[in-house]
Amino acid sequence: MLSLLLVTLGGVTPPRAPAPWTAPDSVAHWSTAHRLPEALLEARAAVLRGRIYVAGGIDRKGQPSAHVYRYDPASDTWESVADLPAPRHHMALAVIGDSVLYAIGGFSGKEFHAERNVWAYSAARNTWTAKSSITRPRAAAAAVAVSGKIVVLGGVERLVDGGMADVTPVYEPALDQWHNGWPILTKRDHLTAQAAHDIIYVIGGRLLNPDHNMATVESYEPVHDHWGQRAPMLEASGALGSAVLDGKIHTFGGESRYAVFNDHEVYDPATNEWSEAAPLPTARHGTAVATIDGRIYVMGGGTRPGFSETDIVEVFTP
Repeated sequence: MLSLLLVTLGGVTPPRAPAPWTAPDSVAHWSTAHRLPEALLEARAAVLRGRIYVAGGIDRKGQPSAHVYRYDPASDTWESVADLPAPRHHMALAVIGDSVLYAIGGFSGKEFHAERNVWAYSAARNTWTAKSSITRPRAAAAAVAVSGKIVVLGGVERLVDGGMADVTPVYEPALDQWHNGWPILTKRDHLTAQAAHDIIYVIGGRLLNPDHNMATVESYEPVHDHWGQRAPMLEASGALGSAVLDGKIHTFGGESRYAVFNDHEVYDPATNEWSEAAPLPTARHGTAVATIDGRIYVMGGGTRPGFSETDIVEVFTP
């Protein structure tokens, strides 16, 4: 996503075309759902009280969005809910206790200024409330709820001088306070992360531009404030999305400077192994991804490297 703004920092990732969509037995695993109300890139998704929420992003005019949409899988319908207090893209979403949705950081404006804002959404009141700001600005990061806390991983603090984040902020909602955990082992942005059995798995990402995608996977245990190394992805990818289904982590899409990927890889924390799965029917990057009712929804994103937007929603059913 930052490929139009950033210069190459060194070696170049070789071009990698999307995998061909040819496996006849995989077609049954994918279906489509009702499209997003608008085309969005780098929006984020989370599940709250049986509904999927998609917030922020970049719209078809290239403008940051404050829009928030709620999806009901039972009726396959979208509705608008209260806007974010301000437009944001590349922010992080996380839900605590299936009761409160938190929006954290993100970029503001076309200038990609990383922010420190934290907003909490109440579905009962359909309102957003400001909370204590994150310890340092953060955008193009991941946020994971685990053990009643939110952990923010990776991302960018300052785009203007390549300020990559290393500190790991941890939010305690009962106190409305942040503290810093042990720094991430490998600095990166446009990464993804998920939790399984109270361990967070930090996956992929890149160093500021899509010529520097990573296959790196690291684990973080918030209880012990401890980092470890895990098996790398099968293919390096940045601007990818992910979700957990049946205890395994599924990753989708991504981009290089030359191509958009339809990759679908699956990580099994129990065996520390990766495998391939039915690829995305539509190659995309910067998607919003969420699991609900035993299905993974991959929503929006870009179908070309850099700035492009789509409203497509594709659903993976195992």
